[in-house]
Amino acid sequence: MLSKEDLEAYLKLRNHGKPVTVRGFQRLMGYKSPGKAQRVLDRLVRLGFAERVGTEYKARDDLPPQLAMYTIIKGFIVPRILVYAVYSTVTVAVYAILSTPPLYLIILLTSIVVPYWLETIKLYNALNTLLKKAEQFI
Repeated sequence: MLSKEDLEAYLKLRNHGKPVTVRGFQRLMGYKSPGKAQRVLDRLVRLGFAERVGTEYKARDDLPPQLAMYTIIKGFIVPRILVYAVYSTVTVAVYAILSTPPLYLIILLTSIVVPYWLETIKLYNALNTLLKKAEQFI
């Protein structure tokens, strides 16, 4: 089960970008004990978030199946469909502003954009629910 601590550790390890030893991960996360760092790293490997390379650990580049519908942008996990929602919204808005189409065309184009935003909200809520459930187990 994915916990909030695991997700935070994965993001820090991923942002670090280089393989780290247990001691390096301990410093990176601010843990007092190398044992805790080892347990978290082992859990990340078991969940498929990280891989062991000799005596060092590094974050996997691809997201694990639990987060396949999401992507990481500047350290934030966002639904992948958000990119499409923003792109289509900007495209429709620019078209509507520059060409002043008839009202029925604006309504048609808006009806194409709305499902992207609804799915984005749904996936964002699912991620929040996942993180809240994970907090119960910490």
